[in-house]
Amino acid sequence: LQIAQKAPVATRLAKEAVLKSFDTPLEEGLQFERRNFYLLFSTDDMREGMKAFNEKRPAQFKGR
Repeated sequence: LQIAQKAPVATRLAKEAVLKSFDTPLEEGLQFERRNFYLLFSTDDMREGMKAFNEKRPAQFKGR
């Protein structure tokens, strides 16, 4: 339940990464992780998370 309350885009990509890791060579997995990092870093949820952290308040994630 705690994970489900977190940023939905980040949670979805983390689940994909875990599932992919079982049958993916290391180098390909690292490329996948890097791609996800850059995707997440450009989301509204990332900006909201950073702002909420700085303001010491709970984040209000929108899934964008």
